[in-house]
Amino acid sequence: MFTKTAEFYDALYAFKDYGQACSELTQLIKTHQPEATTLLDIACGSGKHLTYLRDTFDVQGLDLNEELLNVAKRRCPEIKFHHQDMTDFDLDMKFDAVVCLFSSIGYVCTVENLNKAIKGMTDHLAPGGVLVLEPWITKEKYWQNHLAANYVDQPNLKIAWMYKHEMEDNRSIFNINYLVGTSEGVESFTEQHVMGLWTEEEYMDAFRLAGIEVTYDEKGLFGRGMYYGKKVQ
Repeated sequence: MFTKTAEFYDALYAFKDYGQACSELTQLIKTHQPEATTLLDIACGSGKHLTYLRDTFDVQGLDLNEELLNVAKRRCPEIKFHHQDMTDFDLDMKFDAVVCLFSSIGYVCTVENLNKAIKGMTDHLAPGGVLVLEPWITKEKYWQNHLAANYVDQPNLKIAWMYKHEMEDNRSIFNINYLVGTSEGVESFTEQHVMGLWTEEEYMDAFRLAGIEVTYDEKGLFGRGMYYGKKVQ
């Protein structure tokens, strides 16, 4: 995953409006659970969502990627972070809201792991708690064979990153080539990102199996859709 690019993650995704997304997310959670005070961010990455969500909730974060967690801990030293796998985690506590954002769920790769992850998230919800998930794109909407190029142009950081949208079975595969320039020089490297491609019904089934009354919002927070619902009492 982001083993080589963790330090550049926020620059790579600087186009994302975290403040607006978290404002909408907070409103959604409070609409369905007005008394919500605690929140767990699954696959919290560099912790940027939490810098906004902590204004309303007592927050914690969880991620498997240790490099990204190190960035999050520097950004939010007062927040508790957990280095665990979203398909098999146990924090021995309950939260009023559990969120998994920006398509991070795709990294569990299989339907079996999708079901395990959603079940684990639900198990960490208090009765009446809200689960919110931003999915990865479905197989039908995937941009197979599309060539993508992205750029970062900051005074002391230049990045060009390119990849082809490949697919194998029900997985999207990005072999991303990076060219990174800093004050220390220019380097190049690659990272492979593999993510599961599932149908809307497979996502909804995972929620239902876990005991969540699920709703699908086609737009979501970032145009990739959003699934959410309350834990059945």
